[in-house]
Amino acid sequence: MRSSRVSSPKCLACSKKIDRTDMSQDEKDSTWLPPHLRELLGDVGSEKSRHVIKETLESTGKKIKTGRMGRAFGLSKVALRGGSRWLVDKARDSFSNEEEKQARSEQRGVEIATQMLKTFSEMRGAAMKIGQMLSYLDDMLPPEGQKILALLQRDAAPMPYEKVTAQFQRDFGKPPEDLYQHFEPTPIAAASIGQVHKAILHDGTPVAVKVQYPGIKEAMEADLKNAKFLGLFQQVMFFRTDTKAIMNEIQERLIDECNYLKEAEYQQIFYDRFQEHPSIVVPQVHHDLCGEHILTTTFHDGLGFYEWLATDPSQDARERVTKSFYRFYLGSFYLDGLFHCDPHPGNYTFLEDGRIVFFDYGCTRHFEESRRQLWIELCKAAMRDDRETFHKLAVPIGFFQEGQSYDREAFEGLIQYLYKPYLKDEPFDFRAHPPRDTFREMFVENANLFKLNMPADAVFLNRIGFGLVSLLSEIGSPLHCTHYASSYFEGFDPDWPDDPHCVNANVKEIDKKMTTSSPSTKSS
Repeated sequence: MRSSRVSSPKCLACSKKIDRTDMSQDEKDSTWLPPHLRELLGDVGSEKSRHVIKETLESTGKKIKTGRMGRAFGLSKVALRGGSRWLVDKARDSFSNEEEKQARSEQRGVEIATQMLKTFSEMRGAAMKIGQMLSYLDDMLPPEGQKILALLQRDAAPMPYEKVTAQFQRDFGKPPEDLYQHFEPTPIAAASIGQVHKAILHDGTPVAVKVQYPGIKEAMEADLKNAKFLGLFQQVMFFRTDTKAIMNEIQERLIDECNYLKEAEYQQIFYDRFQEHPSIVVPQVHHDLCGEHILTTTFHDGLGFYEWLATDPSQDARERVTKSFYRFYLGSFYLDGLFHCDPHPGNYTFLEDGRIVFFDYGCTRHFEESRRQLWIELCKAAMRDDRETFHKLAVPIGFFQEGQSYDREAFEGLIQYLYKPYLKDEPFDFRAHPPRDTFREMFVENANLFKLNMPADAVFLNRIGFGLVSLLSEIGSPLHCTHYASSYFEGFDPDWPDDPHCVNANVKEIDKKMTTSSPSTKSS
């Protein structure tokens, strides 16, 4: 028997229940946001902007555009509206004082962010991921615009239940009610690739069930064929790259995300690695209830990233979380050659016992041992300021081709920016170095960096860099990065002396698993 829908509707931006009992009819019909979202966003922008945000968050059942032309038009619309508004404001600036210029700039940022939220939420897929990455960089838009774009980190509008059932029929030939003791039709989260429902197995185990949006793979493929999308993605990643190489890298990672069977394999590898870790939790995969479009994992209830920050955690708690985040992302790379490429606030749950649950393993990158060692050597060179080694590694890593001339000073500057937390043998204060400052230093004050190449496999390393630093700067606890990195280079985790895995053997085992089960992740 189908589960009944919850009577109290949930906000699609933050999953909070909306109590309409004390609302007047005017408030219910108002173009304003629900009260709790109004508090979250403040009085952002114009009445028109607020109306667009509300419509976007409440829209349901819209079919995802999968055609190449339609999706190209969506991206072009964002660029054209932003560009035309900028030109109009520049013309008006000639006759305005500084206060008027600033006000127009802020309003322009709000309107651009609102249009991005609307367009990317409707398009989902790769386009929505651009919006999520832009939301990491809190200097690219004024604060009010950033708040709007940050909604892409939390939730998007869900698909109707009939489409959820159709995806189960597609993978299992049965509706969800035949597979679970209980299946909640209303999603608890919705994002770029799919939405998550809570369910209960027949043995009473609570699980989270991720259901992929119909047509999302076709939408991804359409985005990846669009030169406009590629140009926009490269601008987000900030560097010139070999177009063919970057296309292959982006396509492999993003198309991988559309196959939940592959995600289940990745998540199982992380689960095996962290099963006994004292502070990191990877949800267990229930493989018998996984298909190409359905992923079932153990459910964990707790606080989201911003909810946890709102509790004003102690400095000790912040330090533990910072170490856990660093271990999960950078430790996995330096110790095991694994890279979880999707660090954004919607991917964590904080448990009462202090542990952190890490979600979403669709975008996982595997670096073979030889490739991993090259990046380790570059980090070591940055730690000892060995600039000659920077240049020796430039060609093998892929920053330049053999015999290619380049600006040596600009390249040295790039490495120092990328490895800033490792330049001094002391705790690094992420709060004092937020991404906006690094972005400004790298690309506003040093335009030569735009002329440098970025290796294709560094596309997601770069994404991790800005995403992780953004999270750690919000957490606000310094970390002795050189101490932890040096330990990882030697093959052990100083905070996990009882690690049951022999790291060197584990790397070889992971190499074997990733190569046999997922050849598309093999490094070139």
